Amino acid sequence: MNRRFPFNWCVLAVALLAIPAAHAQEEAPAADDSEASTPADPERTGSFITIVGGSEAAMPLALPDFKLDSGLDRPGAETLRAVVVRDLTLSGYFQMMDRAAFIEPVTAGVAPGEFGFDEWRLPGAVALVKVAIEGEGDAITARAHIYNVEAGQQLAARNVAGIPTDLTTLGHTLANLVIEALTGTRGIFHTRVVAVANYGRGKEVYVFDYDGQNPRPVSRNGSINLSPAWSPDGTRVSYTSYRDNNPDLWITDLRSNRHTKVSSFPGINAGAEWSPDGAELALTLSKDGDSEIYALQPDGSIIRRLTRQFGIDVSPTYSPDGSTICFVSSRNGTPQLFLADRDGENVRRLTKRGGHNVAPAFSPDGRTIAFAGRDEGRFDIFVVDADGGGLKRLTQTSYDDEDPTWSPDGNHILFTSAREGAGKQLYIMTADGSNQTRLTDGKGSYSNPQWGPDPLGPRSFE
Repeated sequence: MNRRFPFNWCVLAVALLAIPAAHAQEEAPAADDSEASTPADPERTGSFITIVGGSEAAMPLALPDFKLDSGLDRPGAETLRAVVVRDLTLSGYFQMMDRAAFIEPVTAGVAPGEFGFDEWRLPGAVALVKVAIEGEGDAITARAHIYNVEAGQQLAARNVAGIPTDLTTLGHTLANLVIEALTGTRGIFHTRVVAVANYGRGKEVYVFDYDGQNPRPVSRNGSINLSPAWSPDGTRVSYTSYRDNNPDLWITDLRSNRHTKVSSFPGINAGAEWSPDGAELALTLSKDGDSEIYALQPDGSIIRRLTRQFGIDVSPTYSPDGSTICFVSSRNGTPQLFLADRDGENVRRLTKRGGHNVAPAFSPDGRTIAFAGRDEGRFDIFVVDADGGGLKRLTQTSYDDEDPTWSPDGNHILFTSAREGAGKQLYIMTADGSNQTRLTDGKGSYSNPQWGPDPLGPRSFE
């Protein structure tokens, strides 16, 4: 069973020392374009532990200037390196070492035998990543080597193909390679997020890179759009829009950019969430007066009514195996989290503390639910086990922290906060609440983020 532990780089260093030398010195063959996004082979790099980072226990990692053979100039190399540094810093696993501490000669190479490990042990590096760039025209190759400095061993080597006009994608791929080599788990830097953004022209739905960068519009209707949600295959986004003067449910196909209205009952058609198998969406309808949760087919046909209790029932979300829904209900007075079977039966209350708990989100392994709870007049991010135990507060500031959503690997949580006084921004933290970092630049305000599925396919949590 795959479990997450608080990060301790000393423990990881011991694990790295156990890697067989015969494997550590092996170099992967050059990659073609189809291999550019393929993760490193964990069978080549020994046994690993799955970790959750924290800045107080981050592993010292050295990333010297990229060696340029051809294909990219120094400003381009700095841009590429900056993407890798940002990704690895946001992971929360690493303390990125200052280049001013490096003592290795600039003439040193990147491959085994072309440099000395003592020149990296002295400044305190535990892990070392060396990259050489070569190429011609519109094709470049980044030759990456990841080392365990203490053992003096290479952990992984991979040639990654890219293009000079898209250094961000190449940087994300390199950062993913580092994560896999050092932790044995797939990185998240190639994933996407959908969220509502207000850049002063209404609330529109956008797709972003995982780090809140590179916005691409989805709704484009100049109205108020809310509560976007990914289809399980990542090809469609549902959201509620007021474009026709009623909060209707729309679905946009990201492949064709086709927008389809699928639910337009009088009153609200809000907060839709896709089931893991993509067969249905759960959403709140107020067509009968009270706000109740229904299951609909993607074409808008009602499958069944899930709640039948006086009080507001909203924000449904499915467990990863599709057997359970978690939702918010005020049936007992104040908004609290409830669980029910997928057909709406076997309803049970999940949260019993706090006066206002909303926005539930299942972790990818289904064991934990993140939510926003109001305490001392403001919202903070909490997590609770799916059986109701293990309640833990992850954030506590003087401003509202809301809208939690999990990364596909379950090791990070994205959320919104106005803690720096620039409107609600996107933030990221590790799943234990460490390394809370702002992603967006304050030029807009953001809400309702949802982390998308991993485009490389499902992850195993067993």
